[in-house]
Amino acid sequence: MVPVALISAASLLCLAFYNRLAAIVTRLRAFQREQLAEHDWLSRVSESTEKADRIRHAKVVEMLGRQTAAVLKRARLIRATLTCLLAGILCLIGCSFALGVAALFAEAHAMAKLAAPVAFTAGVTSFFIGILFAICEIRQALGPIEMESQFVRSLGQED
Repeated sequence: MVPVALISAASLLCLAFYNRLAAIVTRLRAFQREQLAEHDWLSRVSESTEKADRIRHAKVVEMLGRQTAAVLKRARLIRATLTCLLAGILCLIGCSFALGVAALFAEAHAMAKLAAPVAFTAGVTSFFIGILFAICEIRQALGPIEMESQFVRSLGQED
């Protein structure tokens, strides 16, 4: 019964983290588009364009690059979280399978009886590691927006 409950819990977590990853990928694509637009603007401007404008756009490109790196780091943590959760599900399915084999086949009982707790322990350990990755990602979640807010405040102070 326990493996089934853990599989269900992990599946719900996977759904949540897949959605998180999709949102992060969308945000990364937006950063890339913003960065390309800034690069295009910088490549089109002439020397007669106000130096302050060129500097400001160059700072925006730099800030977008830093934000992209931070968000990409978060995406990698979510990928690691999902990998661990899915590996945990796989181990718990193996545990359930071993328990089923042990119940059905007397000659395989001893081997399945050993495999089930090993698979269960591996599954729970994988979940634990996945949750640690999730905690690391959550701790970094506000980093890019804090970076952007600080950047916007600094631009406002320059004006």
